[in-house]
Amino acid sequence: MAKDYYETLGVARNATQDEIKKAFRGLARKYHPDANPDNKDAAEAKFKEISEAYEVLSDESKRRMYDQTGRVEFGSGRSDFTWQDFSHFNDFSDLGDVFRNIFGGNFGFGGSSDFASGFGRQEENLDLVTNLRVTLEEAYYGASKNIRYRRNEICTHCKGTGSDDGRLITCSVCNGTGQQRVVQGQGFFRMVSVTVCNTCGGRGKIPSKPCTTCKGVGSVPVTENLEIQVPKGSPDHLRLRVKGKGQSNMGRTGDLFVILNIQEPNGMRRMNDDIYLQYEVSFPEAALGAEKEISIFKEKLTLKIPPGTQPGEILRIKNAGMPHVNGRGSGDILIETKVVVPKHLSPSQKELIAKLDEESGKKRTWFK
Repeated sequence: MAKDYYETLGVARNATQDEIKKAFRGLARKYHPDANPDNKDAAEAKFKEISEAYEVLSDESKRRMYDQTGRVEFGSGRSDFTWQDFSHFNDFSDLGDVFRNIFGGNFGFGGSSDFASGFGRQEENLDLVTNLRVTLEEAYYGASKNIRYRRNEICTHCKGTGSDDGRLITCSVCNGTGQQRVVQGQGFFRMVSVTVCNTCGGRGKIPSKPCTTCKGVGSVPVTENLEIQVPKGSPDHLRLRVKGKGQSNMGRTGDLFVILNIQEPNGMRRMNDDIYLQYEVSFPEAALGAEKEISIFKEKLTLKIPPGTQPGEILRIKNAGMPHVNGRGSGDILIETKVVVPKHLSPSQKELIAKLDEESGKKRTWFK
């Protein structure tokens, strides 16, 4: 045989149609030229090989002829499959999901030998996104924050139509379809991209007489000042939606999305709704136990240090952490104890510590 189609697809000669189809899908993803921009020529050649093999093996009559003679007859006096015979491929519709996974969108095949990516009419995304820095304390109590940003607002002169007299006509570029068709490549392999018409923005209509205020756009730039309410207990990257405060175009207005960036102060860390920090405890406090007043933001809290507290032990103050943003209650305060050992002791202090050690029943030699 001049060509081994089974070897090309990497399947056994008794492979089922499902196995053949699965093998072709995997190879199509791997060798599609647009998935190999750095080696397009070699990828295209390989893609043609696997497509040729799939054309024959996916058709039961062609496969039977190939298995018996090693040749494929197409009824026109020709034998052996050539790339020009790709027009006989009757399973193009089955490949849509293969190329949809490669490129995204709706990728399909027409009746010609064009690889066509039809995205349909796309509406312009008019939403805006901005970031807002918020301190952990502001998130703890909730806060009102002002933001200032630029956006496009509906033109009051033309009421968003973009037309001075309010009349719209069919776009001459896309003939009212709202789409533009761009063909790239040559010969058999042509990519047809269907995109939103740049002239009408996908609406199929343009102003008959452009508005003198907005120049036919339908919107004008404005500076917006907004007061944003930060909910109590807001987590980092919480997204707040402000309806109707996004971009405007041709009578449509999107929304504004404000993403919170929570700034943690030094020495304090948020873990879900718990607040973690370290706290220095003296040796007597750790050994004998104590109650200490600590400050968390504006709150005065009592920290109970049990007798015998060890260095690094975590103490908990319940329900004093971040409020639960979607419900009642709060997280906890988690305090890691750092037992501080004094570097300089007076003679009497040394004597007391030595005596304490002696009473524990241990004998040591101390540095003087």
